[in-house]
Amino acid sequence: MKKQITIFVLVLFSSVLIYSQKFIKTTTPCSTELLRNTPGQWIHWGDPLQAKISKQQQQEIFNRLETIHQFVYTIFPSPLGIDAEWGRSTGELEFAQQVTTGHLPDGSISENFINGIPVVIYSYLAKFDPYSCGRDTYEMMKGYPREEGAIVKVVANDLNGVLRGNQGGIEGMQIDGRYIRMMKTIKGKWKGYTQYQLDPGSDITMVLLHREGLLPYVPVTRKQYLDLTINYFDKFYNKLIGDIDLNAKKFIEAGMTDAQTIKDRKDKLEKQKQDVFKYYKDELVSTTAAGLLDTPAIISGGMCNFITTYPIFTSQAEGGNMLVTENPAYFRKDLPKYIPQLFVLSFDEYNWSFAPKADPMKLLEENFPIERLQAMIDK
Repeated sequence: MKKQITIFVLVLFSSVLIYSQKFIKTTTPCSTELLRNTPGQWIHWGDPLQAKISKQQQQEIFNRLETIHQFVYTIFPSPLGIDAEWGRSTGELEFAQQVTTGHLPDGSISENFINGIPVVIYSYLAKFDPYSCGRDTYEMMKGYPREEGAIVKVVANDLNGVLRGNQGGIEGMQIDGRYIRMMKTIKGKWKGYTQYQLDPGSDITMVLLHREGLLPYVPVTRKQYLDLTINYFDKFYNKLIGDIDLNAKKFIEAGMTDAQTIKDRKDKLEKQKQDVFKYYKDELVSTTAAGLLDTPAIISGGMCNFITTYPIFTSQAEGGNMLVTENPAYFRKDLPKYIPQLFVLSFDEYNWSFAPKADPMKLLEENFPIERLQAMIDK
């Protein structure tokens, strides 16, 4: 279907602007000042809906997302040099799933997720698209649609916004059958809430809002992590060495290697195994002596690290990531699916090519009514 073309005349700095689908012809040269003073618009771009819910449940969700939209619109009602596009979405996931793993003939690992708690997730997203000068001197380009821009997003009932990686994990690194996940790095505090960031130095930040007195995640203790990691490396190296023994005769007979090379390779792996074991077992001894076995495991880098020259544990203040599992006791099953039981509010900053008269992200970070969003939980 052809897009409608709306043409109107705007008097601005003695310029007549003719709006088309994407480009705006001007009667004066395009400039930063002209961009900063050109009225933008709010555009509802669409609602990708994937959750299998009733019309009544969908409307209940829309009512809550409309409330959130009004939070944002009230703070930034009249964009200048910016188009503000917004939309809603719904989906489904299984929270706090347990997993069973197996090995396929090709050596890959199969995963079977079970016993998850069915949850309806939904989100509100507003994106702020800057205007720019166009293809020639007397032309500017509208903000919408544009790939880059600043974003504010609110997601209900999905903890993944503050967790690193996907819902998978490392085989053997499960507690009560649930994969260990990593919380994102802490940046600091915002309006009294812990503020996380996508990566250290990232422009994408987020806060988690949950019901008081109960966390949607369970911290993994140092003892749990060390015990699992030692067991993981024991199986890991035993398999590597076992695979060498399994294939040694075939490779030697095929002239691909010789007995001494096989022995040297096994000796090297055995030494690596002992070095890694000592690294983690020494930490277990020192953690026990310090009385820290039951404190949260906070690590830097990834889990099951082979490198033995850095401390295993660190702090969140030093950029570490706390290890957690999803808490199956968090989501109340007596509440309807459309009720928000947690929120993740995120801000994705943008380096504007010109300084807008009103920066939507600055205004939102200063004025977003976080206490009103918190009050929506369980309602």
